[in-house]
Amino acid sequence: MDLIVYLQIAFVSFIINIVPAFMPPTWLVLSISKVNYPSLNTFAIAAFGVLGSLTGRYVMYYYSKFLGKYIKEGHKKNVYYFRKLVGSNNVAVFLMTLIYSLGPVPSNFLFISFGLSEIKLLPVLLGFSIGRFVSYVLLIDVSFQAFSYLSLFVNVNGARIIADILGIFFAVIIVFVKWEKLYLFIEKLKVKKANKNRI
Repeated sequence: MDLIVYLQIAFVSFIINIVPAFMPPTWLVLSISKVNYPSLNTFAIAAFGVLGSLTGRYVMYYYSKFLGKYIKEGHKKNVYYFRKLVGSNNVAVFLMTLIYSLGPVPSNFLFISFGLSEIKLLPVLLGFSIGRFVSYVLLIDVSFQAFSYLSLFVNVNGARIIADILGIFFAVIIVFVKWEKLYLFIEKLKVKKANKNRI
């Protein structure tokens, strides 16, 4: 019985995370599952939630690459320099994804942005898995202790809208920020530092 519920949790998490926007937060669905089935293990719920979320975001990462052809050339240039700035540093990508995933903010636009940038997927998946597992465990436990099923359900719309706005804001930063200027500035600093070391 429990295994069936865990598999259902993974499936629902997958569906939620394959859709680009306006879906309930995964942690909320996991918390409701804990409220409905108190005997379920919190760590197991989080693990199956991560499994479904990871698979969904994996699919999203790849289909978001096809969205690139619909982006204006100027924005493509910004995305290109964003990739040059952080994409070659696997540790930076891992830490960025890990820190982002520790919070309750949806990762849909994060994966869409990374997909458009064609950043290497492995450090993204590792950071996402660890960050989401930790955040899911904490959020499930806190939600189970603090709220009833009704209060969680009533608050979902407001929380979802705020979270989606934050996610869109992150994606806008990646697409519209002039990463070329920042990249060239950092490269100039590297050249100056190298010249000083030669003296």
